[in-house]
Amino acid sequence: MRRARLFHGALLLAGVAIFVALVRRIGAAQLADDLRGFGWAIVGVVALELVIDACNTVAWRLTLPPTAPIGFGLLYWVRQAGVAINQITPTATVGGEVAKTVLLRPYLRTATTAASLVAARMSYALGQTVLVLLGLSAVLTRTRDTPDLGIAIVVAVMATVGGVLGFVALQRRGFFATATRAIGRFGVASAIIDRLHAGGAALDEQLATFYRERPGAFAASVGWHVAGQLVSLLQLWFILTALGSPTPLATCLAIEAFALVLDSATFLVPGRVGVQEAGRVLVFTTFGLSATTGLAVAVIVRLNQLTVTAIGLVAYATLTARSPAIHRAGPV
Repeated sequence: MRRARLFHGALLLAGVAIFVALVRRIGAAQLADDLRGFGWAIVGVVALELVIDACNTVAWRLTLPPTAPIGFGLLYWVRQAGVAINQITPTATVGGEVAKTVLLRPYLRTATTAASLVAARMSYALGQTVLVLLGLSAVLTRTRDTPDLGIAIVVAVMATVGGVLGFVALQRRGFFATATRAIGRFGVASAIIDRLHAGGAALDEQLATFYRERPGAFAASVGWHVAGQLVSLLQLWFILTALGSPTPLATCLAIEAFALVLDSATFLVPGRVGVQEAGRVLVFTTFGLSATTGLAVAVIVRLNQLTVTAIGLVAYATLTARSPAIHRAGPV
């Protein structure tokens, strides 16, 4: 545990160093001018982000049982809370998923919530994959002068697609129960393995039933995630227009697709601090836009994330305070 914290701390410091180096190289004064000119347009960015979250919430709701006693409003704020936990804790997406499970425990069985979260994560990954594939041709068109970069992007995209589809196939065959059996071979106490195996088997059954009996719901969930990705495309176009650098939607699609690939590769860095900004600068310069614009967009995206994280933390505190059942339930 201590080593993991040190590792994440080192990654965070490295990310901060990268960000400082970018600001010094590009120029703090120019960046400040761009951000001042952007001004109140940040409200529009946050509003579009909340629309994206609404699309993703509908997608998640489709993976829950149709009879689940949960409305869109509650699920929306639970999702906001979970995303906020993911942003502030170095646990990839595990911390936020646990928070969502705890917040929904007064309404749903833990196995039901966990199964829906896994299915929603898969549909989200497939939705991102659709956007990346749509943008791949535009990306390759703009990387003709750097064939090595084009090849790297194609390999990364194909690996991502293969990984997502492969994981969905494994889920249909009982992935979690198999994984717990594999863990047992490392000498973990049998009582612990028995509990994990029972929980994994229940989760596998829920997922297998969902994929077998409700393929239309899963496809619709993917579709809503794609809709969310398209709104994020409009969000990028809005940011660039407000910065005084109007860009065709086709180029915005290529930028968004490339940025998604880079973000997926840097998930270990807490909050993707530094590497997210460096990735945006790389993407923008690859497509012939200025490094200054790339860094300005990255900072605006960061401000948007911080705002939405603050909203999510308020939602988490409010939901926790209003649900005494959460406190009585004990550990998940």
